[in-house]
Amino acid sequence: MDSIAVYARGALAACLLATTWVTVAHAQQSAQPKQVGILFPGQLGTERLELIKVGLSRSHGTALTVTVREARGEAGKLKPLAEELVKARVDAILAIGSPSLQAAYTAAPTIPIIALDLETDPVKSGMAASLSRPGGTVTGIFFDAPEIAGKWLQLLRDLVPELSRVGLLYDQNTDDAQMRAAEDAAPSFALRTVRLPVSSPDETYGMIKRAAEDGIEALLVHSSPILVDQAKTISEAALKHKLPAIGLFPINARTGLLLAYGPDNFALMPQVGEITGKVLGGSKPAVMPIERPTLFKLIINTTTAKELGVKVPTSMLLLADEIAE
Repeated sequence: MDSIAVYARGALAACLLATTWVTVAHAQQSAQPKQVGILFPGQLGTERLELIKVGLSRSHGTALTVTVREARGEAGKLKPLAEELVKARVDAILAIGSPSLQAAYTAAPTIPIIALDLETDPVKSGMAASLSRPGGTVTGIFFDAPEIAGKWLQLLRDLVPELSRVGLLYDQNTDDAQMRAAEDAAPSFALRTVRLPVSSPDETYGMIKRAAEDGIEALLVHSSPILVDQAKTISEAALKHKLPAIGLFPINARTGLLLAYGPDNFALMPQVGEITGKVLGGSKPAVMPIERPTLFKLIINTTTAKELGVKVPTSMLLLADEIAE
């Protein structure tokens, strides 16, 4: 199935989802089911939920209750939603995205938290003492943005040698570690960066339009669960305004962005589900090493390249993991 169709299906189905599911594998009816709360800043959707359940089933073989709380793009709702999970006496919280992690960390100081957060530096934020031994209530999957920020800019520069100004599109409700990493890397490529913050999904198209009118020459789309679900809108805006653009996730290039380089965020759902299952089984976040995404994909959209008048070298095409059209 086409990736954007999967995303659209998940977003539509999210409106119909109840807030609580029960997943049972080798059920032990005499035991009280463990409860995990999932906190999500956008609409979780059935696709993400099912992938998380796959991971949970790998590492947790007893009755399990899954309760989902979605902010649906309204960041201010995350704190009260996290407090609802605390009142529901969940055994662990799976927080997806940095706003969800921050809300859960504030609302639940003693409940184990498993994060899928590609924006926050867990050590600099004080949520973990180290990657190998977090020492507190938080573990999960975090992204090493400084290691990859230069690669995003290098790929843009390789395709657009005359590039000088890059807009950094980001969700201002997330931690800014990714954006700062790109700003730090930019001088090495003789590039200037301009921050393009959005606070809600419906701001993305207008922000890109204004940036293009103000002279931005290319776009770097940072990660955010909100921006992932706006992938098609972002791609359409970038193409309309003739902006070469790169994003982290396969969905970015598959919906029309020129490039994508980074982890497959959907593929991380089973992985974080498995970590969550281990915590529900008794493993302590304090001694569970924080994991990093290990598989990165380079995807090039050759149709977009033609429409932008960008010539992609054969050497880069050969390096690509996927060619999107």
